Amino acid sequence: MTSDPQQQQQELPTHQAGFKPPADADAGAVASAFVAAFGAAAASNDGGAFAALFTPTGYWRDILAFTRDFRTFAAENKGQIATAAKDTFPGAKASGFAVSPEPAPVLESPFPDVSWVRAHFDFKTALGTASGVARLVFDAQSRQWKAYTVYTLLEEIDGHPQRVGAKRVEGEQNLQETYDQRRARESEFKDKDPKVLILGAGHNGLATAAMLNSFGVTSLCIDKFERIGDNWRKRYASLSLHDPVYTNHMPFMPFPDNWPKFMPAGKLANWLESYAEAMECNVWLKSTLDPARTKWDAAAEKWNVVVLRTRADGSVEERPMSVGHIVLATGLAGGKAKMPPPFKGQEQWGGTIVHSSKHKGGDAWRGKKALVVGACTSAHDISADLVNKGVATTMLQRSPTFIMSIKNGLPLLEEGLAAHTIDQADRMMDSVPKQVGRYFHQRIVRHLAEADKDILDGLKKVGFRTWPGIEGTGWLLLALHKVGGYYFTAGGSEMIAEGKIGVKPGEIASFDADKYVTFTDGSRESTTWSSSRRGTLAFPRPSPRRLARTTRRRSSRCGGSTRTGRCAASRATWACRMCLVSLATL
Repeated sequence: MTSDPQQQQQELPTHQAGFKPPADADAGAVASAFVAAFGAAAASNDGGAFAALFTPTGYWRDILAFTRDFRTFAAENKGQIATAAKDTFPGAKASGFAVSPEPAPVLESPFPDVSWVRAHFDFKTALGTASGVARLVFDAQSRQWKAYTVYTLLEEIDGHPQRVGAKRVEGEQNLQETYDQRRARESEFKDKDPKVLILGAGHNGLATAAMLNSFGVTSLCIDKFERIGDNWRKRYASLSLHDPVYTNHMPFMPFPDNWPKFMPAGKLANWLESYAEAMECNVWLKSTLDPARTKWDAAAEKWNVVVLRTRADGSVEERPMSVGHIVLATGLAGGKAKMPPPFKGQEQWGGTIVHSSKHKGGDAWRGKKALVVGACTSAHDISADLVNKGVATTMLQRSPTFIMSIKNGLPLLEEGLAAHTIDQADRMMDSVPKQVGRYFHQRIVRHLAEADKDILDGLKKVGFRTWPGIEGTGWLLLALHKVGGYYFTAGGSEMIAEGKIGVKPGEIASFDADKYVTFTDGSRESTTWSSSRRGTLAFPRPSPRRLARTTRRRSSRCGGSTRTGRCAASRATWACRMCLVSLATL
């Protein structure tokens, strides 16, 4: 497939390509006809009939309902959808297909030249209840409505209902211990091991634990920090989230409606702490997993692990455990912050070098000169903070950065969200195959190139390099590929364009005497303070640490088959919302 954005755009089913709907299209009737045809194909185990419902460039994205896996099949790969349906329909035994009343079928146009009927539907499988979302386009040549995307999701496993609403647990009367005593006992796991061990007690770790609790599955989160929320609390004081509050909701406890659109990091940190208490998430702090003693027992289908837990007196307790599932919730990028190998002269350099994760604020550096190594989100935030504290700041940029203004970008990424519940928005966003997401973002980025022209031109004049991202998709593929390379400007870009933050292209060659830094182009600059973002930007890239082969092979986020070392209790949508908000234009 070509990487040219102009050519990739054409793969959306546009009006010009023959997919313009008739003016009198009845969305309800179109949805009913498709759902009935899907049900008939499933009942007869006819993969060919199912594949015939798609456009030549359509996609079927299945989350556990048919494949018991996370899979996307493309119609352009000849026979792929038909083969997948033929192989999975008999085992799934799908039945009871019906159009969902909420949200009702609707004819929508995400772009002026792209229109489809979005239909939500429900059905049953041999495992349990399921749902789906279809985007149906009108093929003018055949005069038929065809599926551009079809999404199928296993919602619940029969016999294992989620204990919420009318199915919530009864609770007990006349207890023999206080609530605090019970919670202390439960979280210690003295007499038993948890079924699921979650590495990380941040946003996704706690959300996973809360979801597992709702299914009656015991779990334990372990985290290296001293307090829940320290992954945000211990960052630089000026940090606020660049994602709007409603894209970061937690299950069962959404953020209050009166909270700011962009949360201060410390506010989120405190919320996570209170969330863990309210959701009865079992958390061991100052605890890590010993990788050398993490082994998969294939016969027992268990992980044998040792948790290293630091107690209040500083002693380290070793706790062996045997658990059925391990969930890695170590952050979007994973791992831990570290500096690259020292440069020539670095150890003797007279200035201060600090990783961005250790930056506490610019107050201590008033009147000094700073070099911020990197040109993405943290680098902009830290540079703005330093300048606001009276520090002469230069940003070192090795690679171009995708820049998007919050003012012009977020309305495009949020469009359509407000009219739907969180659960509906989750499914709408998760239903978009990643390739279709590329096509959408390529269009959005071209629009932003005009909408943000003043900012981009101002950056260009001062030597700051920007680009449209991988394959012209802006931040989407940058986030998925390396969790970096972009910045939603919250004032930092404007400060660069105005000359308040200096820009230096290139990389560091060495640290020299008298607090000078020499760059690879031979130039030199005096500075007293240097900050690096993740220890990679503008530095030679270190070899990444890798997980053990067995961990790579068997560990997974919740949502898979219990026979492959995964947990079938949790929905994937909660863990993915922060990445998928970009697809809210659907």
